Amino acid sequence: MALVHDWLTVPAGSEAVFEQICDMFPGDVFASQIDSRGLKFLEKHELHPSILQRMPLSLKKHYLYAPLMPGIYSSMDLSAYDLVLSDSHSFAHGVRRRPDALHINYYHTPARSLWLPEIDNRASKTPLHRAIANALRKLDLEASKRPDVLFANSNTTAERVLKFYGRKVSKVIYPPVNTERWLPLEKQGVTEGLLFWGRLIEYKRVDLAIDAAIATGLNLNIVGSGPLSKKLQERAAGYRNIHFWGRLSEEELHQLVSNAKALVFPGYEDFGIVPVEALAAGLPVIAFGEGGVTESVTDGMGVLFKEQTTESLIDAIREFDKKSFDPATLKNHARQFDVSRFRQEYKSAVAEAVEGHLQER
Repeated sequence: MALVHDWLTVPAGSEAVFEQICDMFPGDVFASQIDSRGLKFLEKHELHPSILQRMPLSLKKHYLYAPLMPGIYSSMDLSAYDLVLSDSHSFAHGVRRRPDALHINYYHTPARSLWLPEIDNRASKTPLHRAIANALRKLDLEASKRPDVLFANSNTTAERVLKFYGRKVSKVIYPPVNTERWLPLEKQGVTEGLLFWGRLIEYKRVDLAIDAAIATGLNLNIVGSGPLSKKLQERAAGYRNIHFWGRLSEEELHQLVSNAKALVFPGYEDFGIVPVEALAAGLPVIAFGEGGVTESVTDGMGVLFKEQTTESLIDAIREFDKKSFDPATLKNHARQFDVSRFRQEYKSAVAEAVEGHLQER
């Protein structure tokens, strides 16, 4: 088996999915770049990074090489493998299998910067960016025809795959959330106010949370790092109710979660693991009401706001204040997204696809 992933340089949500796939299936790992220092689960696998591994800044700024990646993945030699399991949010779905082999791809999303610039505008900022994106879209559409069987991490992603690639997903399998890390937490208070944790990048829309905290005077704790750290700190400069923590230990984050009023989640996500983690900790969610969060933050789990504006978020905070939430109910709801459920559903779906493939041969 060959296990294929987009660049393996930063541990995030898609890497949590890939970790479970690697644990279930003893295959060789292929990716454009691999930095195994922060991804200990890779130690048990034979690793096959591409030629990009040796390029300058390749492990720190993988996105610099995005224009090359369709060619990198399509040229990977997988001729020795009977089964290819890829998971993709960018280019990994574009690998080529042996003619008699089976390729199953799990979509986190079609590449947002190529197909959803209203969510992720990194590939549309300048005329040069847009020209490159136009070329990459054509290559990506061609790559989308290569997997034999498609899974998706949410109904939102399944709809995108149909819209942009013209292909139907055979099964939606929600990503694995380690709810056991969060279920033991007990609510201690609400003194810490609003809480955001995640990567500080543009489509997460942390700016909306900052502006809402400025307008309302509510405490806002921001946990995480990313390329927008400095810019966001400058935006919040002088406001003592807004605190940047960078990366925290699990114990420190748990302390903030236990004393927070709500998780604020202003971005448009394909699924969104963090809201489920918050619910597992008994913390209700205030989120932008589009994307995968609509499948996890249902009635009684929090408040969804309709527009990605500061005003809409402030209205949601006011609506939130009129409601009450039962931590036990939130925790029970989160359990349906646990790692064990993902493992069972993914393993079963792969077995079914393999059986169907063998019967056709």
